[in-house]
Amino acid sequence: MMRRPWLSLAILLALGGCQDAAAPANDQYRAGSRLSVQGELSSASNSSTQVHILQQSPTAPPLETYQLSFWAYKQGKASTVTVNYQPAAGDSLVQPFLRFHVPRNSLQDFAGVDSLQKGDSVAVTLTIDPVAFSVDFEPSGLLFSTSLSPTLAICYENADPDLNGDGFVDATDELQAQQLALWYHDVNDSRWLRLLPKNVTSQACVAAPLYHFSEYAVSW
Repeated sequence: MMRRPWLSLAILLALGGCQDAAAPANDQYRAGSRLSVQGELSSASNSSTQVHILQQSPTAPPLETYQLSFWAYKQGKASTVTVNYQPAAGDSLVQPFLRFHVPRNSLQDFAGVDSLQKGDSVAVTLTIDPVAFSVDFEPSGLLFSTSLSPTLAICYENADPDLNGDGFVDATDELQAQQLALWYHDVNDSRWLRLLPKNVTSQACVAAPLYHFSEYAVSW
């Protein structure tokens, strides 16, 4: 978890345009479903009411912002937002934290109801926890195409290296770091579910496609 310069933005840009090979072909979810479709979840066994959400290091710099909003379009242009850490005085190094890319024609509707028309737009808000690697997406119920799904990438170079909080940074923490992935909170049964990862391990980042809005976190 050493600090590295942002050398490969193109990798995450490419992730945003890639479809998960296991993603389902259909573009609709049934209203009220748990959204546990093949390709979104790695395994039903990878679920828990308790997750170990990664924490920011006590020495981590603050983020540029902890809340931001942008417009997503129904059959319109793509949208991309990024959040970086604030650079130290006189330091030109960019340390990334989050990138969220919504491809063109990705936005579908609300909870399976065809309520959005061509040309409509939706105000999207991301709220970032100041301590935990957790991001809440609103509005709830917003669904995306499974073939043109958005991609969320979160980089954890500034995470607390003592992942299990036992006061030591050792091989156990290294093993747990290899298990980091994006998880989301299933509000229907209060469980956390692990997403199939698209990891960029050389950049200390995790990435995955999103098909709906929820709270997302980097966890092991």
